[in-house]
Amino acid sequence: MPGYRSVLAALCVVALLVLAASAAAPAAPGADCSKATATQLVNDNKLNNFLLPDPVAQVLCGPFTGPGSTAMAVTIGAATCWSPQNWAVFTFDAGTWRLVHMQPAFLIPPLVAVGGDLRETTPIFRPGDPRCVPSGGTHTRTWHWDGTRFVPSAWKAKRAARTSATFYSPSRNISCEINDGRQGVGTFVYCQTWKRPESVKMGLDGRLKICRDRSTASPHCLGDPGEGTPVLGYGKQVALKHFRCRSEHAGVTCTVIKTGKGFFIDKTAVRRVG
Repeated sequence: MPGYRSVLAALCVVALLVLAASAAAPAAPGADCSKATATQLVNDNKLNNFLLPDPVAQVLCGPFTGPGSTAMAVTIGAATCWSPQNWAVFTFDAGTWRLVHMQPAFLIPPLVAVGGDLRETTPIFRPGDPRCVPSGGTHTRTWHWDGTRFVPSAWKAKRAARTSATFYSPSRNISCEINDGRQGVGTFVYCQTWKRPESVKMGLDGRLKICRDRSTASPHCLGDPGEGTPVLGYGKQVALKHFRCRSEHAGVTCTVIKTGKGFFIDKTAVRRVG
């Protein structure tokens, strides 16, 4: 049996060498996986929705379209309050790059290569969140090539305590923003009224910073509410950890929950309460 063992050992060595060579195989000849190529492909496939001069945010190279394949994953920038908003995958086949997947997504970068798969993380929007101010945390899933297309796994969510809320009064004359420790923003309530332009900002101590405009032509006290800001119906309220705001026909009242200090705002003035 010594001869049999020798032959078997030799075959095992050959098999290992073949596998190693396959794993270390270079990209297909002519397959330039680079930002320059990605930019050209994004423009040629009309994926540069905002016509940016530099639309590519990230490039990943790997066997994303099956073992031994040459593929390129690209995240695409957006000239809005959230970027990137899309990602795509191209495969190199028969001497040319071909688009095989396009995924609209409010991506929390980076897109991650997990072996031959791709993992995306996106924000969780709660009902009433403006388009670019998600407050629900994040969720993650992995995309796998099944031989003909990319198939996603189930979402894995990481929920977050709510730290922000925005709303209009039903008349849309008053808009408010509550930030309760949101990262990079702070802790405060801000409301403004468009008729007789006026705004007020309140921190945890209940102190008010009021801005009044004498001219309505170009009010400097006002900002633009976020896209998709919801309406808070009369008699309804929104409360976070430290603040509460209530909408009434007369106006909006916002208070610090612990102390009751706050303000009332309507179309004529801002007044202290508590």
